[in-house]
Amino acid sequence: MSDKEQQSIGGAANFWLYFPQLNEYDLTHPPTPESPTVFPRMELETTKARVTIAPTKTALVITDLQNYFLSPLLGRPRDAVGMKAVDKLVNLAIPACRLQRKAEIPIVWLNWGLTEDDIEGMPPSIAKGFAPNDNFDSPHRMGGLGSEVGPVKLEDGSIIDGGRVIMRGSWVAESYTPLKRLRQPSDIYIHKNRLSGFWGGTSVEEALTSQGIRTLLFAGANVDQCVGSSLQDALMKGWDCLLLSDGCATTSPDYCRQCIEYNAGDGWGFMLSCEQLARAAENIRFLPDKSV
Repeated sequence: MSDKEQQSIGGAANFWLYFPQLNEYDLTHPPTPESPTVFPRMELETTKARVTIAPTKTALVITDLQNYFLSPLLGRPRDAVGMKAVDKLVNLAIPACRLQRKAEIPIVWLNWGLTEDDIEGMPPSIAKGFAPNDNFDSPHRMGGLGSEVGPVKLEDGSIIDGGRVIMRGSWVAESYTPLKRLRQPSDIYIHKNRLSGFWGGTSVEEALTSQGIRTLLFAGANVDQCVGSSLQDALMKGWDCLLLSDGCATTSPDYCRQCIEYNAGDGWGFMLSCEQLARAAENIRFLPDKSV
């Protein structure tokens, strides 16, 4: 692409390269528009354009796919919409991020994880969303934020303490078990206390900046709430934002999802599927083509 006409979009400290003849965007963030091509690089097919990212400057952000929201052990339906997103992440997106050891994409687990101070300072509008028995039908008849879940019987028959509703360190606030099994020590785990994980005192910004992350792939639930608000806050703070459409889910009406997808793909950044990410990961370019 270096021999094609290019435009620089953005300022000197944060810019993309755009190749209008090809409708391609380069999000690899070289030092200057004239700098050599960044390697390694991944070429993604998105809904609107081809987009190239630098895997070493990219992270996958998985939001709120926790036991509280998903686990059938709490009475959640096994065919819930969130399970479809879990399946895509387990079988496509997460393996894609682990595929190339020399260019591994770190995974950020951005989950609710409250402290006593968080509950004390929680706005009523947010607490209302966790009102007793308001989210799902559950045999545990869980109360609001901080309430005891009680004993939970695991699939092997053992009994554990479910902990308190989305409190930090509790089983109920852990990543949904099939996802937790895929976590690695190099992953980033962030506790949030609002819908957006990029709001307030979370350490996500520091963690991403310290690793030189410039581009974020978003997945999780609900796409129109915690995923969408996190994406928008990250966007406003300068990160590139791409939405994995089938790696997201929501229990809201379909028009809510459509609104986020429209903006994510047209105005806020780009949108693609987990399969498109997986295909791109299989073809990471580590060196320039010798034929060029």
